[in-house]
Amino acid sequence: MYKHGETIIHLIKSELITAINKQTELIEDFGINVFDLNVQVEQTKNPKFGDYATNTIMSLGLPRDKTMIFAQKVADVLPKKYFSSVSVINPGFVNMVINPAFNVEIIDEVLSKQDSFGTFEKKKSFYNIEFVSANPTGLLHIGHARNAAIGDSLARIWNAYGIKANREYYINDGGNQIEKLGMSALIRYKQLCGIKVELPEDAYHGNEIIDVAKQIHKQHGDKYVNLEENKIKIIGDSASAEFFKSFSKNYLLEIIKKTLNDFDVKMDIWFKESSIYEKKLIDTTLDILKKHIYQNDGATWLKTSELGDDKDRVLIKSDGGYTYFLPDIAYHNIKLSRGYDRIFNIWGSDHKSYADRMQIAIQLLGYRKDQLEVLIMQMVRLIKNGEEFKMSKRSGISLTLQDLLDTIGKDAARWYLVSQSLSTHLEIDVTKATSKNNDNPLYYVQYAHARINQLVNNIKLEKPKSFDLLTTPSEVTLINLLHLYKHSIEVVSTNYEVNKMTLYLTTLAKAFHSFYANNKILDSSNQPLSTQRCYLALAVKQVIKNGLSLLGIVAVDKM
Repeated sequence: MYKHGETIIHLIKSELITAINKQTELIEDFGINVFDLNVQVEQTKNPKFGDYATNTIMSLGLPRDKTMIFAQKVADVLPKKYFSSVSVINPGFVNMVINPAFNVEIIDEVLSKQDSFGTFEKKKSFYNIEFVSANPTGLLHIGHARNAAIGDSLARIWNAYGIKANREYYINDGGNQIEKLGMSALIRYKQLCGIKVELPEDAYHGNEIIDVAKQIHKQHGDKYVNLEENKIKIIGDSASAEFFKSFSKNYLLEIIKKTLNDFDVKMDIWFKESSIYEKKLIDTTLDILKKHIYQNDGATWLKTSELGDDKDRVLIKSDGGYTYFLPDIAYHNIKLSRGYDRIFNIWGSDHKSYADRMQIAIQLLGYRKDQLEVLIMQMVRLIKNGEEFKMSKRSGISLTLQDLLDTIGKDAARWYLVSQSLSTHLEIDVTKATSKNNDNPLYYVQYAHARINQLVNNIKLEKPKSFDLLTTPSEVTLINLLHLYKHSIEVVSTNYEVNKMTLYLTTLAKAFHSFYANNKILDSSNQPLSTQRCYLALAVKQVIKNGLSLLGIVAVDKM
């Protein structure tokens, strides 16, 4: 019903632009500049003002009387094929009601395309989104969970929008944290062997380190009992030290992979930081940056102040060690060199200034600033009985992603973790998230899907040739919302606000429950109307299923 890549909003904008450009005499008489016209279309909040409205004519800067004249001329030529009525409201709003005959087509399209409804024509764009990327030194906590839910949902929505998107996990296995991990595991291993040794304050205290030690002891007994803790760091190339580091890292990384898989997040690329050093990519990066590098006080500096940073940044310290910034620049260069049109990172709020610095770095590498987008995420808290579950990765009492899955389930976790803007601090109420009532928005949406399934899914009705009887306000509202599904995908794809999809689905479910309460769907006394209502309900069910799928959530058939 639409052209490739078009949504209802695109169609209305296109028709408005055509109608405006037809007013050649008025454009000349009024001295209007239509070349830079920014046409805005919004769904009306009150049905009495129509289905959609635009204030575009008001933005032309004409006196009110001329605005009203021009708006009326535009309204008069909007095609009846798409608009059953168009009205002009002072001081120049144009309100439009979609033609019911056109609305029929959206129901047909949903039911014919089914699971593929809402997908756009393939675009040439190729994105990469890196998210989670937690150090393989412990388990994923609920902060990582929000990161994972948003990143994976964005990738799904981009794919529906026609943009190929790779999901990537950056394995931080090249720094001092891996030395510390090996040391922590060795001490726990010695404790299992009966050796009295204390775990240092700055070691990793999570219970998962004990699990690592148990596995090593199970496989190797007391073989490494005489290995000194400081050998892990001092003799980093010794076979025993490397064993503890690699075993611990790989053991925890496998747990991370399994947890993400349980969360229905599957990475396309797992990139190891250590490979940057193995392939000597630091030297390659420094060579590219050589025009922007200088030496001072024995250290190597990058001229980030050239592009607005408050000061230049150290790449190589005076002792020859790399700062975290240098391998990170190398990593971003690797990603961009693969040919992505854009790369995205999801980072915590404490990385805001670092994000700005990294955008400067990629420009110094020769890329455009807008090729890197860093989405800054606020923290998340889990609340139960009015109290917060505390998180402390070092103390061993961190609330993990697995804890979250065990507490509220995968679907509820994914819904709530994306239900608020990234810039908003998020609180998840366990009681609300697990409740089976309308106070729980996910239950509300899933119940709409299940209700339709129970109501009409097994009814044998021939598909009607027309949907002309669907004229009540609640029916029209539902049909208009079906039109807006593709628009919602486009909005999220371009603004990266995944919460707009949960808002859309909640609105659709609310509209269906209202429709159900105010209309008799199965009505043997009026079979034609009943049939049309059943097929409208089936279209709503399909869109709910498709929308939930973009969030990695299952649309249940029975509740």
